[in-house]
Amino acid sequence: MAIHPLLPHSRPRRLFGHVATMCGVGAVALGLLAPGLLGSGLLGSGLLASGPTRVQAVPRTVNQQRIFVSVVDKEGVPTPTLTPDDLTIKEDGRSREVLTVEPATEAMQIALLVDTSAVTTTAIRDIRLGLKAFSVAIWEKSPDTQIALFSFGERPTLLADFSSSAVLLDRQINRLFATTGSGAYFIDAVIEAAAVLGKRGASRSVVVAYVDENGPEFSNRRSDYTFKAISAAHTSLWVVARQGFGSNASTPENIERAMVIGDVTTRSGGRSSTVLNGTAIPARLTDVAVQLLGQFAVTYGRPESLVPPDQLEVKLTNSDLRLAAPRWTSR
Repeated sequence: MAIHPLLPHSRPRRLFGHVATMCGVGAVALGLLAPGLLGSGLLGSGLLASGPTRVQAVPRTVNQQRIFVSVVDKEGVPTPTLTPDDLTIKEDGRSREVLTVEPATEAMQIALLVDTSAVTTTAIRDIRLGLKAFSVAIWEKSPDTQIALFSFGERPTLLADFSSSAVLLDRQINRLFATTGSGAYFIDAVIEAAAVLGKRGASRSVVVAYVDENGPEFSNRRSDYTFKAISAAHTSLWVVARQGFGSNASTPENIERAMVIGDVTTRSGGRSSTVLNGTAIPARLTDVAVQLLGQFAVTYGRPESLVPPDQLEVKLTNSDLRLAAPRWTSR
């Protein structure tokens, strides 16, 4: 079965800095008001003098934008605290004020993607264990988080819809098998899962995928299109990949897959990690869960503008820490 599938910026307020001159309709209006003004002494006092009068500009309002970031130390352990002084944020090169930084506690919507192409045959048991370990770690700390399971051996397929039920998810995990003679459609699965998450409108959504790079990639869409889909859904991509050493690693499709794993993950605010064999899969997927549970919600200010920004740049002031933050903006 194929998967079928911003923070809106406030309307800008016009700034008034014009010069009012006494002519035309304005003169008529003043003529009508003149008797009262003369009686009050305003005209004579010079408070209403002839010539241009400057009207003070209305100050700009600031829109609050929110992103989710992950910060770990050199050993990959999430840092327990983070303050506004630990971050700098720029949009299109312009500095933004970091207003608040707090632990991200709201429930997530997670699309869990799994490679079931033929190359995963020998690792299918470890894949099942890894998916269960991931869900157990997530639901232990965030029981209201909803997880959906998708496979992409052959065309992307929804196996278990979004829910907080371990029973429903584990039932489908136990039914996972590698599809004989098939290749992977990893990129298609990421794009279609992002579209599903975008339609659900969750404020905190994540795509987590396991993919085996030893098999061929059959998707014909590019990595830049994948990033556009991820950023449009305001989600992040996290990938655990089994490193590939096959002779077909240099095909155009496999190159695009490698770019999604290495580049799109970083630009979306996620991370990628590699394993050399199946036994390492459960530990890697558990590590992804720990990092998601350790995320921070960062709120920053953006002055109102007629043109929304395109580029977001988030940096840490502490070089001993590692940051995962999105590079898309809340347009």
